[in-house]
Parts: sequence; C-alpha cells; structure tokens
Amino acid sequence: MNIIVCRDYEEMSRKAVELVAESLRETPEGLVSFAGGDTPLGTVHTFAEQVNAGAIDISRAHYVSLDEWVGLSDTDEGSCGLFNRVELLGRLEKPFAGVHVINGAAADIEAERQALNDYIAKYGPLTASVLGIGMNGHLGFNEDGIDFESDAHITPLSDVTKRVMCKYFGEKFHPEYGISQGIRQIMAAKRVILIANGAHKAEILSRAVRGEVTNSVPASILQRHPDCYVVADTAAAAGL
Repeated sequence: MNIIVCRDYEEMSRKAVELVAESLRETPEGLVSFAGGDTPLGTVHTFAEQVNAGAIDISRAHYVSLDEWVGLSDTDEGSCGLFNRVELLGRLEKPFAGVHVINGAAADIEAERQALNDYIAKYGPLTASVLGIGMNGHLGFNEDGIDFESDAHITPLSDVTKRVMCKYFGEKFHPEYGISQGIRQIMAAKRVILIANGAHKAEILSRAVRGEVTNSVPASILQRHPDCYVVADTAAAAGL
C-alpha cells in the first residue's frame, strides 16, 4: 500500500483527484467509481472542476456508482444516487461517455444487482475506484463478515452502519439493506484510492492498513491490492 499523508481535507481531495487523473491518462476509455458521503465530497467537486477546466478528459470514460441504500432512488434525500447526480454528474459540463447509477428503489432489486454486474463486466474492470472507509471498516456496503469473492450483492446493514446512517436520514428512513459493488470487483480495479479524514477514522484506518487481513475489517483486504493508495489527512493518519 502507498500511504500519502496530507495536511488537511482539501489536500487529501486534490491528491485523490490527481491519482484518478493519472489513471485516466493511462486508460482514457476506463471505468471510474467514487464513493458517496461526506469524505468524498471535496474529491468529486475537485474532479468536476478539473473536468470542466479541460484538465481531465472523460469523453471516452464510463462511470459507475459504488453503492446505494435499498429503497432509495436518486431523488431521495441522503441517497447515494442523489449525491452522484447533484455533487458529481450534475456539475460536469463535459459528461462521461456513459453512466450507471444504482437505483435502490428499483421494483426488481435483483435485476438492479445484475445490471450493476453487467455494467462493470461490459466496461470494466474498474480503472480507478475511490473509496471511503466506514467506522466498521466497510467499503461501500461490503460489511464486516463479507465474502471477499463477492460481486455485486444485496446485504443486510451492520448495526454500526445503521447508527451512522442517522446523519443522512434522521428519523425519516431506516434502511435495512444495501446494494453494492463487491470486493472481487473492487480488488480487480487497476487502482484503488482509499481516502479518510478526521480523528474519528484513525483507529479503523490503522486496523485496515496495519492490522490482520480479515473480513471483520473489510478494508484490510486492500493490503493485497497491487496498486492501492491510502490518502489521509494528518488526523486520520495518526495511527499509521
């Protein structure tokens, strides 16, 4: 693993985008994926700014979202789809060649899972996968106990994830399941970029990077990835 410690959140976001841009220069027709949520917000904004400025060319590249709460679509507040549509795709003046955003509210959620697999199979493997790390070490909705050989799947949410999700939904919505790219698909990516900021992520990031490779801390599998970058601010990197 390549560890890059940044001064602050802004530098972390810029460095992550630099790594994605490098990947797209090497593979212009590649497949890109960004996590949703608070940590990647600065990264996707910076990415969109650089695309709009002509510094990054995505005209031949495709995009796929990482995960979604089952029951939510891209019009629902707090959904990953809304994050993708508003914070990334809606900011792009020069669009991707193609996009697949998971619809967690699909009438046939199994067909939606298969559509995610099919899109990655058609345009992948992933060229650059930008991930955050959950408080239980999850990647997307690859929760603790996940099979490392999994492709796209629908999974019960862990108790830790259910507690954290309150910041997105309050009391309005209580999802029980998530739909997500699988660990096998993430590990097949040419480059993985794990971003983390804040002191609250220091312990779990240390366990993922320095601890045993175990599915009780799903992000620990990235220790075995041949081109993985951990990009963290000083607070999150305190245990590294």
